[in-house]
Amino acid sequence: MAKLSVDQTLSRAKVHAKQGDLEEAQHLYQLVSQSFPKNKRAQQGLAALNESEPKAASKSLPRDSINQLLNLYNQGQMTSVVEQAKELSERYSDDFVLWNILGAANKELGKTADAEQAFINVKELNPNYADGSNYLGFILKEQGKLAEAVGAYKMALSLKPDYAEAYDNAFST
Repeated sequence: MAKLSVDQTLSRAKVHAKQGDLEEAQHLYQLVSQSFPKNKRAQQGLAALNESEPKAASKSLPRDSINQLLNLYNQGQMTSVVEQAKELSERYSDDFVLWNILGAANKELGKTADAEQAFINVKELNPNYADGSNYLGFILKEQGKLAEAVGAYKMALSLKPDYAEAYDNAFST
Protein backbone atom coordinates (compact mmCIF):
# COMPACT_ATOMS: atom_id res chain seq x y z
CA MET A 1 0.00 0.00 0.00
CA ALA A 2 1.40 3.37 -0.99
CA LYS A 3 2.17 5.90 1.72
CA LEU A 4 -0.25 8.77 2.01
CA SER A 5 0.87 12.37 1.82
CA VAL A 6 0.39 14.59 4.85
CA ASP A 7 -2.54 16.32 3.14
CA GLN A 8 -4.17 12.99 2.27
CA THR A 9 -3.72 11.73 5.81
CA LEU A 10 -5.21 14.89 7.30
CA SER A 11 -8.11 14.74 4.84
CA ARG A 12 -8.84 11.15 5.80
CA ALA A 13 -8.65 12.04 9.48
CA LYS A 14 -11.19 14.79 8.94
CA VAL A 15 -13.54 12.40 7.10
CA HIS A 16 -13.27 9.82 9.88
CA ALA A 17 -14.02 12.51 12.47
CA LYS A 18 -17.13 13.63 10.58
CA GLN A 19 -18.31 10.00 10.33
CA GLY A 20 -17.95 9.57 14.08
CA ASP A 21 -14.95 7.24 13.88
CA LEU A 22 -12.96 9.30 16.36
CA GLU A 23 -10.41 6.60 17.13
CA GLU A 24 -9.25 6.37 13.52
CA ALA A 25 -9.28 10.15 13.16
CA GLN A 26 -7.17 10.50 16.28
CA HIS A 27 -4.77 7.82 15.05
CA LEU A 28 -4.28 9.61 11.72
CA TYR A 29 -3.80 13.03 13.35
CA GLN A 30 -1.25 11.50 15.73
CA LEU A 31 0.67 9.92 12.84
CA VAL A 32 1.09 13.35 11.29
CA SER A 33 1.95 14.94 14.64
CA GLN A 34 4.64 12.37 15.34
CA SER A 35 6.36 13.04 12.01
CA PHE A 36 5.63 16.75 11.93
CA PRO A 37 5.18 18.00 15.53
CA LYS A 38 4.54 21.60 14.44
CA ASN A 39 1.83 20.76 11.89
CA LYS A 40 -1.00 23.16 12.79
CA ARG A 41 -3.75 21.18 11.03
CA ALA A 42 -2.86 18.02 12.96
CA GLN A 43 -2.75 19.97 16.23
CA GLN A 44 -6.11 21.60 15.49
CA GLY A 45 -7.64 18.26 14.53
CA LEU A 46 -6.50 16.63 17.77
CA ALA A 47 -7.72 19.62 19.77
CA ALA A 48 -11.14 19.41 18.07
CA LEU A 49 -11.36 15.70 18.86
CA ASN A 50 -10.51 16.35 22.50
CA GLU A 51 -13.24 19.01 22.70
CA SER A 52 -15.82 16.60 21.28
CA GLU A 53 -14.83 13.72 23.59
CA PRO A 54 -17.84 14.09 25.96
CA LYS A 55 -20.14 13.64 22.96
CA ALA A 56 -18.43 10.40 21.95
CA ALA A 57 -20.86 8.21 23.92
CA SER A 58 -23.81 9.38 21.83
CA LYS A 59 -22.22 9.11 18.40
CA SER A 60 -23.33 6.63 15.80
CA LEU A 61 -21.78 3.23 15.40
CA PRO A 62 -19.32 3.25 12.47
CA ARG A 63 -20.73 1.66 9.33
CA ASP A 64 -18.00 -0.98 9.17
CA SER A 65 -18.95 -2.17 12.67
CA ILE A 66 -22.58 -2.47 11.58
CA ASN A 67 -21.52 -4.41 8.51
CA GLN A 68 -19.38 -6.75 10.61
CA LEU A 69 -22.32 -7.47 12.93
CA LEU A 70 -24.63 -8.04 9.97
CA ASN A 71 -22.14 -10.42 8.36
CA LEU A 72 -21.94 -12.44 11.58
CA TYR A 73 -25.74 -12.42 11.78
CA ASN A 74 -26.09 -13.61 8.19
CA GLN A 75 -23.59 -16.38 8.90
CA GLY A 76 -25.75 -17.54 11.81
CA GLN A 77 -23.17 -16.61 14.45
CA MET A 78 -25.71 -15.17 16.87
CA THR A 79 -23.62 -15.67 20.00
CA SER A 80 -20.81 -13.63 18.46
CA VAL A 81 -23.28 -10.97 17.37
CA VAL A 82 -24.66 -10.67 20.90
CA GLU A 83 -21.21 -10.58 22.50
CA GLN A 84 -19.89 -7.91 20.13
CA ALA A 85 -23.10 -5.87 20.18
CA LYS A 86 -23.15 -5.82 23.99
CA GLU A 87 -19.57 -4.63 24.03
CA LEU A 88 -20.30 -1.94 21.43
CA SER A 89 -23.46 -0.86 23.27
CA GLU A 90 -21.32 0.37 26.16
CA ARG A 91 -19.77 2.93 23.83
CA TYR A 92 -22.61 3.51 21.36
CA SER A 93 -25.59 3.30 23.68
CA ASP A 94 -27.61 5.80 21.62
CA ASP A 95 -27.39 3.91 18.34
CA PHE A 96 -30.78 2.34 17.63
CA VAL A 97 -29.42 0.23 14.76
CA LEU A 98 -27.05 -1.51 17.16
CA TRP A 99 -29.93 -2.28 19.55
CA ASN A 100 -32.01 -3.53 16.62
CA ILE A 101 -29.28 -5.99 15.61
CA LEU A 102 -28.86 -7.06 19.24
CA GLY A 103 -32.60 -7.64 19.56
CA ALA A 104 -32.75 -9.73 16.40
CA ALA A 105 -29.78 -11.87 17.46
CA ASN A 106 -31.24 -12.43 20.94
CA LYS A 107 -34.54 -13.42 19.33
CA GLU A 108 -32.74 -16.00 17.21
CA LEU A 109 -31.07 -17.38 20.34
CA GLY A 110 -34.45 -17.67 22.06
CA LYS A 111 -33.59 -14.97 24.59
CA THR A 112 -36.91 -13.20 24.34
CA ALA A 113 -36.54 -11.07 27.47
CA ASP A 114 -33.20 -9.71 26.22
CA ALA A 115 -34.68 -9.20 22.75
CA GLU A 116 -37.64 -7.34 24.26
CA GLN A 117 -35.34 -4.97 26.14
CA ALA A 118 -33.26 -4.34 23.03
CA PHE A 119 -36.37 -3.51 20.99
CA ILE A 120 -37.65 -1.26 23.78
CA ASN A 121 -34.33 0.59 23.50
CA VAL A 122 -34.85 0.84 19.72
CA LYS A 123 -38.28 2.42 20.27
CA GLU A 124 -36.97 4.84 22.90
CA LEU A 125 -34.08 5.94 20.69
CA ASN A 126 -36.10 6.17 17.47
CA PRO A 127 -39.85 6.29 18.17
CA ASN A 128 -40.62 6.82 14.47
CA TYR A 129 -38.99 3.56 13.37
CA ALA A 130 -41.95 1.36 12.42
CA ASP A 131 -39.85 -1.80 12.22
CA GLY A 132 -38.85 -1.35 15.86
CA SER A 133 -42.50 -1.40 16.94
CA ASN A 134 -43.22 -4.40 14.72
CA TYR A 135 -40.25 -6.37 16.07
CA LEU A 136 -41.19 -5.47 19.63
CA GLY A 137 -44.72 -6.70 18.93
CA PHE A 138 -43.39 -9.98 17.59
CA ILE A 139 -41.31 -10.57 20.73
CA LEU A 140 -44.19 -9.61 23.01
CA LYS A 141 -46.44 -12.06 21.16
CA GLU A 142 -43.85 -14.83 21.64
CA GLN A 143 -43.92 -14.11 25.37
CA GLY A 144 -47.70 -14.32 25.47
CA LYS A 145 -48.14 -10.59 26.08
CA LEU A 146 -50.84 -10.35 23.43
CA ALA A 147 -52.44 -7.02 24.36
CA GLU A 148 -49.03 -5.33 24.44
CA ALA A 149 -48.10 -7.01 21.15
CA VAL A 150 -51.22 -5.68 19.43
CA GLY A 151 -50.41 -2.21 20.79
CA ALA A 152 -46.91 -2.41 19.33
CA TYR A 153 -48.25 -3.57 15.95
CA LYS A 154 -50.79 -0.75 15.93
CA MET A 155 -48.00 1.71 16.69
CA ALA A 156 -46.06 0.35 13.70
CA LEU A 157 -49.15 0.81 11.53
CA SER A 158 -49.70 4.36 12.77
CA LEU A 159 -46.12 5.14 11.71
CA LYS A 160 -46.35 3.28 8.41
CA PRO A 161 -49.98 2.62 7.39
CA ASP A 162 -49.04 0.40 4.44
CA TYR A 163 -46.86 -1.90 6.57
CA ALA A 164 -48.26 -5.27 5.47
CA GLU A 165 -46.23 -7.38 7.91
CA ALA A 166 -47.36 -5.33 10.91
CA TYR A 167 -50.96 -5.50 9.66
CA ASP A 168 -50.77 -9.29 9.36
CA ASN A 169 -49.13 -9.57 12.77
CA ALA A 170 -51.73 -7.33 14.44
CA PHE A 171 -54.69 -9.27 13.08
CA SER A 172 -53.25 -12.74 13.56
CA THR A 173 -52.58 -12.18 17.27
